[in-house]
Amino acid sequence: MLLLCLSLVCCDSGDIYPEQKRVEEVEVRVEARFDFENMQAFPQNYRIVWGAFVGTSPYPLAFEVATKPATGTWQAATLQTVPRGTTHMALALLDRVEDKARYFFHRVPLGGDGELTVDGTVDLAPFARVQAQIFTPQCIQCHGAGGLAAGLDLTEGNARANLVDAPSQPDNSPKMRVEKYSLQNSFLLDVLTLRPATITTNHTTLSSLDAVDDIELIRAWITSPND
Repeated sequence: MLLLCLSLVCCDSGDIYPEQKRVEEVEVRVEARFDFENMQAFPQNYRIVWGAFVGTSPYPLAFEVATKPATGTWQAATLQTVPRGTTHMALALLDRVEDKARYFFHRVPLGGDGELTVDGTVDLAPFARVQAQIFTPQCIQCHGAGGLAAGLDLTEGNARANLVDAPSQPDNSPKMRVEKYSLQNSFLLDVLTLRPATITTNHTTLSSLDAVDDIELIRAWITSPND
């Protein structure tokens, strides 16, 4: 069943409990099936959802949460209605605090013929997700607009080139910041996991949203042949 994500509205009547805004629905048959790659990056605390969105808003009008499939294939429920105003359906990564989409894996415009069928393969660990989930909200204060600590720029459009096959500062490590396909030789993981314990650049407390999901995503991206 589709879980409706209804916003609450406050009124000036002095009522203790806010009223729920009624969502009008239109009849549109929507079927979706996704084959997930890099399943180790399937989040535990962020949520992957199949939802109805409008325009550029990151807040879904309604959504269904994907459970981690044993086979890598997830069959979304067949929807007979969607909220009025929906412009597109999307497979998105939502945080649990605001029900806000941090990354869109797949977006499909909602046509006017009353039916939409989606069948696709989705990589769960593209670099674009690493940027949207980790670097932009958590790192660029020191490695971007707020400064370039250690000469590292993690802003969108610059981060990948500053990481992959880029040497660390000599006084930090002889390793590359990221050596694709090698977790052992990627200094980025060292500073995020404090491995070895004697490392001086300790960033283990900087993953403020969800450290487990963030680290697993970085591991999956480094070892992924897709990106």
